[in-house]
Amino acid sequence: MTNPSTPTPGGDPTTEAHLETGRLGRASLVSLSLASFFPAVGIALVPLLVFSTAGTNAWQASLLSTIAVICVGRAVTAFARRYVATGSLYSYIGEVFGPWARYLTAAALLAGFIAAIGALAAVVGIFAGSFLLSHGVDNALSFGPQLAIFLIALALAAAIAYRGLDTSVWIAVTLAVLSFPLVLVITVASAAKTGLDLADQFSLSEFSLSGTLQGMAVGAAFLVGFESCTALAAETRNPRRNVPLAVMSVPVLLGGLFPLVTVLQVPGLQAASAELEAGMSAPAALALHAGLGSGVATASDLVLAVATFAALIGFINYGARFAMTLAGDGILPAPLGKIHPRHHSPFVSIAVMSVAGLVLVAALVFTAGDVVSAYYTVAPLVVYLWVLPYVLITIGAIVLTVRAHESRPFLIGTSVFGAVATAWMYINGVINPPPSPANAMSWVVLIVLVVLLAVFAITKRRAPSAAVEVAPQPAAVEEV
Repeated sequence: MTNPSTPTPGGDPTTEAHLETGRLGRASLVSLSLASFFPAVGIALVPLLVFSTAGTNAWQASLLSTIAVICVGRAVTAFARRYVATGSLYSYIGEVFGPWARYLTAAALLAGFIAAIGALAAVVGIFAGSFLLSHGVDNALSFGPQLAIFLIALALAAAIAYRGLDTSVWIAVTLAVLSFPLVLVITVASAAKTGLDLADQFSLSEFSLSGTLQGMAVGAAFLVGFESCTALAAETRNPRRNVPLAVMSVPVLLGGLFPLVTVLQVPGLQAASAELEAGMSAPAALALHAGLGSGVATASDLVLAVATFAALIGFINYGARFAMTLAGDGILPAPLGKIHPRHHSPFVSIAVMSVAGLVLVAALVFTAGDVVSAYYTVAPLVVYLWVLPYVLITIGAIVLTVRAHESRPFLIGTSVFGAVATAWMYINGVINPPPSPANAMSWVVLIVLVVLLAVFAITKRRAPSAAVEVAPQPAAVEEV
């Protein structure tokens, strides 16, 4: 693994540039981690998507997805408490399984970050396009207007990431906080209007195992990548204590919130079925049905676009630092490891990851014809790409514990459940594939991994001495 303070090789002006070690405090890291998972958008969409697959027992599927991701997080923190490294799961997994697992994880996560950036840009396009539609722009969801939205959103997010972590944290967290109250008001107003109908929601008469498991996979999709904040470990103060806290903040706080808002929204979603079938977004339909008026319904689209933009800033930062780590290890071209001397940001990686996300989402919209279809294509790809790293890290946590001769039955049990539940996300996509072209993503992910592994091999062979690998720093930290 690369040492983030190591000067960039070569004779360019960035030779002495480096990341700012220990820059982020606990509050900043946790805040950015939460903001990167667009709480407002999760509240707006998770109940609808889980309800569409699991029915009135949607809260059970949402709760299971939260438990599954918490179990994976428990495995991640077993490593984060021992090692400080910039490469996220990629840096951890080599400590247990060696280079083969690192390369597989690197390929999956690199593609995952690009797909996530593209998916987030698509969500910005969906809500911004819906807002423009309500103001008379009839083709707002088609390729031309969407390309303009993508360019603006990604350019702004990349510029903010380029300015450094302080700017990124401040803007992302501010936007996330500003976008949160409206969807919360809509949720509470909907529950007050319709009631909770707890007898129906908690009844097992309509329980479906297949529907609940499908709903679990859908709910977990909004928590996938929660551990990305580990990529900022080298820039965090007291990382062995603060990074595990930030890792668990997303599945515990946001994941714990999703089942609750699902219980609150399901009766309203049932009552607003006509509006939803007509193509209205879930928060807009709930707002109208709750009597909040068309102004609130229209504003919700703009607010959710802003919330997703905050998440886009976070993931460009995470993805760029991950690419920088791979460049430092010599499996991506060395220029991706350059650090800006003034802003201390991996500016080349920021630009490359942003452009890659733009190309991906633009190509999908051009092929699919509209941004909504493009999003439903790329969203499963994001989930599938994170399955392999999650399965490896949960198994790795068990191996790490056994090698250390520690008695940790709870860690082992949660890791087993996390591995099985995560693997089910992919298996479910094969057994119960989504509509075309999203159904092809379970096979596309395998092709992507093969291609990236070939790229790594070629890059490593051409520049065998481009990087000095430094093992992560172990620490005997007492478990909390």
